[in-house]
Amino acid sequence: MELSSTADQIVEQVTKSREWLLGLGESIVRHKPSADRWSIAEVVGHLVDSASNNHQRFIRAQEQESLTFPKYDQNSWATKNAWSSANWESLVELWFHYNLQLARVIRAIPSEKYSIPCTIGGNEPCALEWLATDYLDHLVHHLKKIEERVG
Repeated sequence: MELSSTADQIVEQVTKSREWLLGLGESIVRHKPSADRWSIAEVVGHLVDSASNNHQRFIRAQEQESLTFPKYDQNSWATKNAWSSANWESLVELWFHYNLQLARVIRAIPSEKYSIPCTIGGNEPCALEWLATDYLDHLVHHLKKIEERVG
């Protein structure tokens, strides 16, 4: 599979979601459904954390014969980044522009690098190509959950 299609889909997803996310009110984006669930602001912040970690993976994997990269504690990252209090417009714009950059990175991965084995945390190795498509799947999953939440 050509990763340019994955990159195109990332651009499509963030472009169609950007305006609607920006249109959500403060009370909606700050509401926590329960003490152990994230607010919408925290979910979007989590997507920034995911972009940040995957950005490192996508670049570093191309520089080596194989990649071993630590897993990250998503709850700890969400707390330490203080996404719950981030300015909503700035957060959405950061998420949007970071994903445009990731799409550029993914589009530029040479096909001969697609099969580089990547081990994340203690998981079984996967190909760099799979990491990129999984990133898109993760993004789509969370955007659908936000849509479901706001109706």
